Amino acid sequence: MGEVRLPSRLVRMSRFPQRMLALGLPMGPLRLLRTRGRRSGLPRTAPVALLRLDGREWLVSPFGDTQWVRNVRADGRAEIVRGRRVRRVRLVEVDGGRKAGVLLAYRRRFGVVPFVRDAFAAVPGDGAAAFAAEADRHPVFLVEPDPEG
Repeated sequence: MGEVRLPSRLVRMSRFPQRMLALGLPMGPLRLLRTRGRRSGLPRTAPVALLRLDGREWLVSPFGDTQWVRNVRADGRAEIVRGRRVRRVRLVEVDGGRKAGVLLAYRRRFGVVPFVRDAFAAVPGDGAAAFAAEADRHPVFLVEPDPEG
């Protein structure tokens, strides 16, 4: 996939939750995802919504191959941060049937957020098959503990 351009409103609006989360203030499912830049090696941070489903944690990129997705694909390791709490994790990209179910749950849970709602063609009432049809547009990662960290 080519370069993804996030909606400029989203970029501007993400600064507020990024600051609040850095201070440790709870913002529901939002966390900071800290990755290592795939070219620079420098830390990169982005706010993400952590989905809890079936006893597991998932990260979804509603906007496709964003910078954090590319960084994770290059390294596989990341940190989930809120304030001083830092959790080292491995992010494992998933495909197949499980992905459609995670996308459906993500859209159902976070669809009240206009940016998320607009990123998906499918709506929860369409069922998992509709989400499977657009699964290539939305990377999904299983969050696992980092055995090294």
